[in-house]
Amino acid sequence: MGIGCGPKPKILPQNRTPENVLRCTLENRIEFETMACLLDLKLKGKEAKFSGTVEFFYQAPGTFAFYPRTFFGMDVFKASGKDDSLTIYFPKGNQYYNGSFSDLENTKFWNWKIPLKMLLDMILGRDSLTEQNVRYSSSTENLYLYTSEDENWTKEYWIDVLRCRLMRSQFMQKSGGEVYQIDFEDYTRYGQMETPKVIKIKSQTQESAQIRFQERRLNLPIPEKKFLLQIPPDAKRVDFESNQK
Repeated sequence: MGIGCGPKPKILPQNRTPENVLRCTLENRIEFETMACLLDLKLKGKEAKFSGTVEFFYQAPGTFAFYPRTFFGMDVFKASGKDDSLTIYFPKGNQYYNGSFSDLENTKFWNWKIPLKMLLDMILGRDSLTEQNVRYSSSTENLYLYTSEDENWTKEYWIDVLRCRLMRSQFMQKSGGEVYQIDFEDYTRYGQMETPKVIKIKSQTQESAQIRFQERRLNLPIPEKKFLLQIPPDAKRVDFESNQK
């Protein structure tokens, strides 16, 4: 492809109906059983910010691990989890935490509006964008807007009509009033598919996160030891003080 040339249209103009564009977008997604990637992660909040490079490993249906190479703004830690369970080890203090995502997100240690579970879902490309769960709502010149709703969230998805790419999502919490805007940028080819290289998340309180993929490999064997977090026998278990009253 020459410099300055964009991808060919995914669908002919006369066939760019909301149903066809949604189907084309979903067909462009990559199915995988394993993921190994190197990514840059930046978090910025009212009270703190940090950034670093992270090795991330995943194996379906829900096992993961991440190992920061370098981190600035907080203690370096290693983490692994399966489904909703989570273990974090802090080498500096020889301490570890073991619990659930929700328990961690209610502690002063996390202290961010953007949930850790949301960050993991964005890395893995998980959302509720399916033909069954969303409906067409409206359009602009180049974007179709689709919406979905469950008992906790109202979600909006903006899809590029010409290229069948998800460009932006907005998640609105019904009870807590939180709003998260998620932008997908710098689409790159992975085989015959296209995937965003940069994902940006911003909360209503102006906290933000940025995920930038440096390298990404899918459906390759990952050694089991990558998911086994080594915690020294003399490490002390800690229970962080909760922010909840």
